[in-house]
Amino acid sequence: MLQTMRNNAQGIIAKIIVGFIIVVFALWGVESIVNLGGGEKPVATVGDYEISRVEVQQKVAEQKNQLRRQFGDQYDEGLFNEKFLEQSAVEQLINEKVAQTQADKLDLYAAKGIVDQMIVNTPSFQTAGEYDPEQFKLVLRMNGYSVAQYRAMLADSVRQNQVRAAFMLSTIETPFEMQLRQSLENEQRTFSYASVSADQFKDSVEVLDDEITAYYDENIQRFMTPERARIRYVLLSRDSIENAQEVTEEDLEVAYQDYVADIEQNEQRESAHILFLTEDRSESEALELAEAARTRLDNGESFATVAADVSEDGGSADMGGSLGVNPRGAFDPAFDDALYALEEGEVSEPVVTEFGVHIIKAVSVQSADVPAMADVRGELVDIVKAEKAGFLFAERSQELANSAFSAETIEELAASSGLEVQTSDYFTQTSGQGVADSDQVRRAAFEDNMKLDRELSDLVDLEAGSMVFVVDDYQDAQPKPLDEVRGQVVAALTSQKALEAASEKAEAILAGEADADWSEATTTLRQSTDAPRVAQQKAFALAEGESDVVSSPAGYTVVKLTSVDRKSWEEMAVTDELKTSVRNQSARDDMVSYQAWSKANTEISQ
Repeated sequence: MLQTMRNNAQGIIAKIIVGFIIVVFALWGVESIVNLGGGEKPVATVGDYEISRVEVQQKVAEQKNQLRRQFGDQYDEGLFNEKFLEQSAVEQLINEKVAQTQADKLDLYAAKGIVDQMIVNTPSFQTAGEYDPEQFKLVLRMNGYSVAQYRAMLADSVRQNQVRAAFMLSTIETPFEMQLRQSLENEQRTFSYASVSADQFKDSVEVLDDEITAYYDENIQRFMTPERARIRYVLLSRDSIENAQEVTEEDLEVAYQDYVADIEQNEQRESAHILFLTEDRSESEALELAEAARTRLDNGESFATVAADVSEDGGSADMGGSLGVNPRGAFDPAFDDALYALEEGEVSEPVVTEFGVHIIKAVSVQSADVPAMADVRGELVDIVKAEKAGFLFAERSQELANSAFSAETIEELAASSGLEVQTSDYFTQTSGQGVADSDQVRRAAFEDNMKLDRELSDLVDLEAGSMVFVVDDYQDAQPKPLDEVRGQVVAALTSQKALEAASEKAEAILAGEADADWSEATTTLRQSTDAPRVAQQKAFALAEGESDVVSSPAGYTVVKLTSVDRKSWEEMAVTDELKTSVRNQSARDDMVSYQAWSKANTEISQ
């Protein structure tokens, strides 16, 4: 690639281009040069906001994480269509950008302090119940967000919630509205219904060859094979680099010391304390009280007795000062240091923390068992190899990326990097085996520059290692032969004709030209009955004495409204529960209408 660029740079066209760039740079500055190349075309534009491919990928990743949490060990990525997830992600992002656009027009603002508080109070960003800045940054990196991006997202959510709160707080419910709603919800209707199932007509349906051919031709897009690709690739394997590392006894000794230190960090201690607060007294006064309490302990009084008598920690004094069993890091650092410096049963000198002055007792020490080095030798070898390989793997991955930039072919890259060219099985955009199990690989393989121009890919980081690939073969989506899908076509036509027959039968019943098995139900709109839900809803849309046919999951249902037992709105009681219910429903209705209006009045292009 680089050599081709060098060769082309010698021509007259290249010199003209360079001259043009120099002139543009001199007249309009560097921004003009940057803008000439443009950028990646946005997936969608909403008002002044652009939705990038990266945002869509992040949203898809969020959806997958939610599915993993929902299904646990039963989660199978192959069951979820990648295209569907992307479409869902784009729709969510469009709705979010519409909300942001309207928030901009309303001049809504999210105070920095509110965003800070949201971050500090998020459990995922806490360690031992306290906000941890490093944990915050780690979680963001794992999810592909920068701090600025995440803060902007929170600010947008605050502004959108301000709109929701405005609808909730400005909703007005009049007594008449609440009583009328209550009377309608208590209204009872009696209706008859007769269901006509399409299944009863399937055995009598005849499907002709001409109909099969016509249906196949008209619905050809339903019978397409997915586009497929096969790649050739080189893989820098993490395992191969790890396995090649040598491990000395000195390496194992250092690793074992770290191993033991980690175990000791997990030690837990049962503790108790006597606390003297410094809110209403000076620190020196609290220290004097602590010294007096310590003297009582030295004179033989039990810790529990003194704690119950003088400790100002209302939560533990009645329990002899007991704080239970806790790991290191659960308390103030000064308290922790003093506690973990004690032997089991020992009592500390007075210790000053931000909460006051403490006398601390190490009631018991619950140490984790430390295995002998010989028992964990295999694990230590793996740890040392992984640590040594980590630096080498990162270095060789960078070398592979650099070589891929200058290589013309995958064979040239393999030769320069000392790796073997491998070939994958065919895979689709939604599923694959081996290296094609990776979303990142599949997504890249079906980009136009990869599947059509056969360019070398960028470095792809997989769990197994780092790889670079080229599309070896691409097969566009093709119609499946009619013989292969004939069964599907016949089944579809049979269902279609059976449904048409069920519709004709239902219309005949409605007109009184056919007999039917009628059932009857008396219910309110929200109560459950044996009638199909769509039939019950239709009964509450008819006038007394009217009839109609409604489509149901199994076919069609004929509905006759027999009588209506109306409730007087004047007799309805206005309760606090009713007020809350009506207010919430009205606010939801208003919000849905506002969102629909916002979307209709925001310029959206895809």
